[in-house]
Amino acid sequence: MINLGLQNACDEAIYQLGLDMEELEEMEEDAGLGNGGLGRLAACFLDSMATLGLAAYGYGIRYEYGIFNQKIRDGWQVEEADDWLRHGNPWEKARPEYMLPVHFYGRVEDSKWVDTQVLKMKMMMMIMITCTMRDKYL
Repeated sequence: MINLGLQNACDEAIYQLGLDMEELEEMEEDAGLGNGGLGRLAACFLDSMATLGLAAYGYGIRYEYGIFNQKIRDGWQVEEADDWLRHGNPWEKARPEYMLPVHFYGRVEDSKWVDTQVLKMKMMMMIMITCTMRDKYL
């Protein structure tokens, strides 16, 4: 909404429907992404580019499940899948025309890798990073 300049119009429409924008925002699933070393570094680069007003593309790996949800049961840590895509993701568009095989692990038979393939599909996801003036000077 911010990216398209529709924030105020959407806020007003939501209000007229008797809904609260902040409550709706709280309902949206959040992927546990960008918390690892390289993911955090990539997020910092994107944040810096947004702060400087630089247009850019970012490439990453989109996992079906995020990091994980941690629960404590009977004094033990239990990990559960972070099923952040169970309701789909309205901010992404699948691009099956760019489906490609990705080879990994496996073994060699007759000088060829076998049992090594998964298919990857390009997914376009709009991400809008905003910062306040205070953030620019930290």
